Amino acid sequence: MKRNKTLIALLGLAGSGVCQQPLQAADTAGKERPNFVWLMAEDVASHFVGLYNEGKGAQTPNLERMAREGVVFNNAYSNAPVSSAARSTLITGCYAPRLGVSWHRKLEEVPMPEGLDMFPAYLRRAGYHTSNAAKTDYNCFLDPNAWDQVKGKMGEWRNRPDKEQPFFFVRTNAACHESCLHFSAEKMESKMTEHNPEDVNLLPFHPDTRTFRYSYATFYDKIKQVDQELGTLIEMLEEDGELDNTFIFYFGDNGGCLPGSKGYTGETGLKVPLVVYIPEKWRDRLLLPVGSRTDGFVSFMDFGPTLLHLAGVDVPEEMDGTPFLGADISAADLAKRDAVYGYGDRFDELYAFNRTVRKGNMKYSRNFLPYHPKSLFAAYRYKQLAFCEWEELYKEGKLTEIQKRFFEPQGPEELYDLSVDPFETCNLANDPAYAGELRRMRGLLKENLVSKNDLGLLPESIWLEEGSSNPTGYGKQSHHRIKRLLDVADLQLFPYESGRRKAEKSFLSADCAERCWALTACVWWGERDAKLSGQVEKMLSDPSALVQSRAAVYLAVVEGKNPVDAMKRSLRQARTGAETLWILNDMAYLKNRNPEWDFSLTDEDVLVKCQGADWRVDYLK
Repeated sequence: MKRNKTLIALLGLAGSGVCQQPLQAADTAGKERPNFVWLMAEDVASHFVGLYNEGKGAQTPNLERMAREGVVFNNAYSNAPVSSAARSTLITGCYAPRLGVSWHRKLEEVPMPEGLDMFPAYLRRAGYHTSNAAKTDYNCFLDPNAWDQVKGKMGEWRNRPDKEQPFFFVRTNAACHESCLHFSAEKMESKMTEHNPEDVNLLPFHPDTRTFRYSYATFYDKIKQVDQELGTLIEMLEEDGELDNTFIFYFGDNGGCLPGSKGYTGETGLKVPLVVYIPEKWRDRLLLPVGSRTDGFVSFMDFGPTLLHLAGVDVPEEMDGTPFLGADISAADLAKRDAVYGYGDRFDELYAFNRTVRKGNMKYSRNFLPYHPKSLFAAYRYKQLAFCEWEELYKEGKLTEIQKRFFEPQGPEELYDLSVDPFETCNLANDPAYAGELRRMRGLLKENLVSKNDLGLLPESIWLEEGSSNPTGYGKQSHHRIKRLLDVADLQLFPYESGRRKAEKSFLSADCAERCWALTACVWWGERDAKLSGQVEKMLSDPSALVQSRAAVYLAVVEGKNPVDAMKRSLRQARTGAETLWILNDMAYLKNRNPEWDFSLTDEDVLVKCQGADWRVDYLK
């Protein structure tokens, strides 16, 4: 266990074993410990909150009060840009892709790593009452020891049997969930917003239209609605005489829900507001001044360890996060925290394997399906009028260069200097002046992928089939395989002439994942080569349906061959729902590329289904 240096003469209470029986409150006589309350606002990036943008954005008077009596974190990250992956990070304190919990929504629940509990279990073992109101949305099995009440209601701490018992309470407010922007054109005409659409702070990659302005204003209204509940929560704590002893965390559960934000690993999808109220009893015990702001980087991996640290509980070694509040953590310590990692895998039916690292002001993104546009259809995203309008304006040629990038191939690498380009509008990856910076950031990310045994290098169907009973252990066993697959995937970063022979060698690999990555590089290169095309043609009969599908993509993109029959054959050979979803995703990309290809499917074509498959089938019609 990591030795907890924090808070005063608190206690060393937490045991390290997994408790299978109901947890009993520890003897806490004479030991004062703080309470913790979390208010999670769904789908809110800091970019849409006035507190973070010189007053431009949603007006949140209660959050501003918390800021005056607490600490504002300018660089807080959810690590993943969508709820179940972000919340799985939050509850485990871990890098989600090594646990197999970064795919949204889960096709299978998976177990926690051996020897690790969800972090509230350690608080319970230390005598805390833990309650959740009421969303969980984890991609791993629920830890039975984590919560006294997992489906509670607002103010659930009031139901703890001993009113002297410290508590941890989590509230999720869904008022600003992306579904709030699934309004009709009729509603836009008939319902006025509280925030003035003319005053909204449009991001540079969004077109300036009435639909977008109305969407912003509606979203601002919903964020303000959550702020009203924050005020209610503070009042309840005051009524109970608990406010002076309660740390309150306000944050978004992932980035914002306006088009191009939630579900995407740009800053607006990963960066969340975080304000922590510091209670009166603890202000002279912490080194951070109340009313301050910090630029130090914190992420969802760190939230659980921070609560354990403040409670005087040792942080398990198995967690990846590190505390960012405590009696031993100063503003100078926080300022040294200058790196954070992000990840995106599957969002509903959309496969999008992206990894990011931010180091200081430099942001590097690695897109492992480089020929895909970020805009590839996902049914839930395109329920927004603004999303649909954005796509229509692109098709009509009415967008600026910055606004249309979302609909064009994303490329394998992106590099941004956020000090001058906070909205990631100017990709520096091909700028010779930044070649050294690109190599440095690429190396940082690659080291993290390998050291964490990132399961994203394996198609979801493979690691679920081979390792779903213990994804973390499976990742460790697959360490050398993951490193080899990353090397093959990185052929995308080299010119065709440099990578062709290595790709051809990988075509002969016994590992179907390696064959898939070699084909992916070839699609990106887009080079016509008779010898290569002949080899790929043979792969239409590969034993793996995944390889067949990716081979059909190559022949369609590079050779212009109609892929419909080949794709349907591979689809009928899919053995699992995850394989079906992979192939349907390839089909969706090809339909997006050439709407003339008719991918209409029957029940005889889709023999093995899973969640999300029907959305893809509907789109392909």
